Amino acid sequence: MFKKACIMALCALLVTLAFSGIVQAAPEDASSVYDLEYGGLKVDILAPTQAYPGDTITVTVNAEAITPLFVKYIRVTLYGALNATDNVTLREITHLENKSFSSSYEMQYNVTIPSNMSPGLTFGIISCEWELMGAPQKIPQSGFPLTYVRNVDLEELQTEYEQLNATYQSMLQNQTNLESNLQGEVDSTRNLMYIFVATTVVASVTVLVLLMRKPKKIWI
Repeated sequence: MFKKACIMALCALLVTLAFSGIVQAAPEDASSVYDLEYGGLKVDILAPTQAYPGDTITVTVNAEAITPLFVKYIRVTLYGALNATDNVTLREITHLENKSFSSSYEMQYNVTIPSNMSPGLTFGIISCEWELMGAPQKIPQSGFPLTYVRNVDLEELQTEYEQLNATYQSMLQNQTNLESNLQGEVDSTRNLMYIFVATTVVASVTVLVLLMRKPKKIWI
């Protein structure tokens, strides 16, 4: 009966967990995913280390002119993967275009991770052209890692397994305690039975001895 109760409880817990998701943690703080300094231009890109499908992350692009520059364009395109194979464009960013500047220019761009995004690393491609004192400068298209999309299904299974395992261990401990208590009761009953048998034997022997010592009747 106890084993049947354990199985029913585990099944009920499994059904409950199947319809309950895990609480998703907030994306981690942003870190640098791209950093370049060349030809008087410095570009730095920040993004969260990881995120969940459906999250909206913030990608920060900062361009700094070490000396006065004329920027033709700074373009950043962000990609992810659907079905683990098909790349999809998350966002196309034109950070600067046909602009002279001599300080820094920073902007934050919101990027939504599709809910059907496959787990794995998203990435970006940056390209830019500018002029330094009339001399053309260019960075060919360069790729960089962006944000890791976490595997929700796997994390849910891990959470369910840990909860089920904890429940199983608790039930196993309860069963051990019950068996220990039952064994104790059996031992107590056995001891009482031994005492009863010993008492009965002693009483029987006593009666027999008394009968044997009873004086015989003399017939005249």
